[in-house]
Amino acid sequence: MQHADTLNKLYVEITTVCNLDCTMCERRTWNEPFKHMSLAMFSNLMRQIQQLPTLPIIHLGGYGEPMAHPDFLEIVKLAKASGAIVEMTTNGILLNNDIAEVLINLDIDRIVVSIDGVTPDTYNDIRVHGNYRQVIENFRRLRRLKFRKKNRHSNPHVGIAFVAMKRNVADIQKLPWLAIYIGASDIQISNVVPHYPEMESEILYERSLLSTAYRASRWVPNMSLPKFDIGEHTQEPLREVFDSIVSLNWFNTDLSQANDYCRFAHEGYAAIRQDGEISPCLSLLHDHPVYLLGRRKNITHYALGNINQEPLGEVWESSEFTAYRAMLREFPYSPCTTCGGCERFPANFEDCNHNVFPTCGGCVWAQGFVQCP
Repeated sequence: MQHADTLNKLYVEITTVCNLDCTMCERRTWNEPFKHMSLAMFSNLMRQIQQLPTLPIIHLGGYGEPMAHPDFLEIVKLAKASGAIVEMTTNGILLNNDIAEVLINLDIDRIVVSIDGVTPDTYNDIRVHGNYRQVIENFRRLRRLKFRKKNRHSNPHVGIAFVAMKRNVADIQKLPWLAIYIGASDIQISNVVPHYPEMESEILYERSLLSTAYRASRWVPNMSLPKFDIGEHTQEPLREVFDSIVSLNWFNTDLSQANDYCRFAHEGYAAIRQDGEISPCLSLLHDHPVYLLGRRKNITHYALGNINQEPLGEVWESSEFTAYRAMLREFPYSPCTTCGGCERFPANFEDCNHNVFPTCGGCVWAQGFVQCP
C-alpha cells in the first residue's frame, strides 16, 4: 500500500519539445521557449533518487514528447540503471523499429500511448501533424518484437490514454478493439482541459460540474445502484437519475469520493520540470490559462525547489512541501469548479475561503474530471 508521505511516483518532464501540435495542448498557450533537460541534469536526478528511502516510479512525461529528446535512449538506460520502475507517455510517432528493439532490451516497464481518435480522420483532426496509421503500425511492430524476444506479457506493458471531447467521444466504443489490436493492457480515459475559449465547447462535463450525482450531501438523498445491463431499458432511466437530485453510489462505489481528492498529495506523487523545478503536480508545472463556465482562470506555476540547488529528498521532506501535501489532503479550498470562479479571483493566488497561493479549488484533476497516466 502506498504511503502519501513517501515519494511513490515522479513525473519527469525531460523535454517540452514536441513533434505534434495537438488542438487541446497547454503548450499552445505558453510564452516560454521549448527546451530539453540536459543529460547531466537527468543523471544527477537519478543519483538523487537513489538516496531516497524507497525508489519512486519514474514516469517520463510532462508537456512534451520524450522521444524528441536527443538523448532519449540514454535517459531510459540511466533510469533503468537506478533500479526504479520506468514508464513513459508518448504520441508514438517516433517509435520506429530500432527504438522499439532498444526499449525492449532495456526492459522499460510501461509505455502509454496517447491516442485521441480511433479513425484516421478523428485522430488527425486532433493530433495536428500526427499520423494515425503510423502510430498503430509502430505499436503493432512493438507487439511483434515482444513476441519474438520475450512473450506477450513481458515488458514493456502498453497502455492507451484517450482525452475525451465532443469531437471524438463516439470513438470510445472502439477503444477495446484497438487495445487488443496493438497489445495494450489498459485504457485510461480523461477529459479535455480547455486552455482557450474555443475548447470549452468541447467539454463533456458541463452538467457534471454541478451534478448532485457526484456530490454526497446531507441535503439530498443517496441512491445505491447495482450492476445493470446498459441497453434500451436502462439507458434513459439511468441518464435521468444522473441528472436528478440524488447522489449516487454504484455497486459500493461512492461517486463523490473523487471530489476534493488530489491524487498527487494522497498517493505521493510529484513532478520535475525540464529545468529542474520541483512541482507538486503536473497542473502546476507551467503558467497557463483554464476556461470553465465561461470564465478564464490564470494558473501560475508553483515550484518548491530545484534539483540543481537542493536534493529532491530534502525538498520532498521540507516543511513547506510537507505542509502543502497535508493541506491538499484536507482540501479547504473554495469550490471553484462548481461556481466557475469569479471576477474577484481570476488567478490561483487567493480564493474566497482566504487561502493563498497556490489555491487549488478550480483544479479539475482534484474533482475527478482529469486523470494522469
